[in-house]
Amino acid sequence: MRAGVLVGVALAAALPGSAAAQTFEFHLEAVGLTYQEVREGRDAVGKGGGAGIVLRVKRFGLDVRGYTAEVEPDSGGAGYDFRQIDVRLSYRFSKFLALEVGGGRRYVTPEFATQEVGVLRIGVLSENDLTQLAKVWVRGAYLANPQFSGGGTGDVAFEFGLGVALGAANGRFRVRVEYEFQRIDREVGAASVPLQLSLARAGIAFGF
Repeated sequence: MRAGVLVGVALAAALPGSAAAQTFEFHLEAVGLTYQEVREGRDAVGKGGGAGIVLRVKRFGLDVRGYTAEVEPDSGGAGYDFRQIDVRLSYRFSKFLALEVGGGRRYVTPEFATQEVGVLRIGVLSENDLTQLAKVWVRGAYLANPQFSGGGTGDVAFEFGLGVALGAANGRFRVRVEYEFQRIDREVGAASVPLQLSLARAGIAFGF
C-alpha cells in the first residue's frame, strides 16, 4: 500500500500544472461477502469493513483498497479472518474508458483455513456521470498468474464489478454502493477446485 501511495505522489509531481486537474478521495465502507470453494462445496459468508484512497491526476489514476471480514462456513466449523488488498493504476483514454493494471493479495488467519491468493490484473474501467449528483461505473479484468498458498494453477481467472455513487455536485461527499465478483478456475493436479468471491460494499467517500 505504501508503494502505491508513492506512485501516486510521483505522478502528481511529474505532471506540470496537475493541481488543477487533481482529485483525491478517501473511502470508508461496510462489506459483506460470500466465498466458495465450488467443487468442494465449501461455502462461507462474512461481514466487515474497509477503507481506501482514490487519486486522479489528469489522465492517470491510483485506486488502493483494503478490507477485512470475519467469515463463517455455512456448514459450521471454525471461522477465520479474511483480508484483502487491491491496487489499481489506470490511464484514461477517453472520457468514459480507462485501462487498469495492478494486483491483489488475499490473506487468511488462521493459516490454511482457506486459500491465500495473489493475482496480477489487467482490465478496463468505464465511468459515466448520470447527472452532476450521480455516476455509475463498470469494470472488468483478466487475472494473470494466480498464486495459491496450497499450490495449483489458475489459467482461467476473471473479475467484474459495478457501482453507483450519489452525492454533492462538487464531489466532496458521496454515498457509494458497489458489487464485485471474482472467479478463479484453480486446478490442483487433475482436480478442479474453482474459487468464487462475491463482494458487496456500501459506504461514503470524502473528496478533496
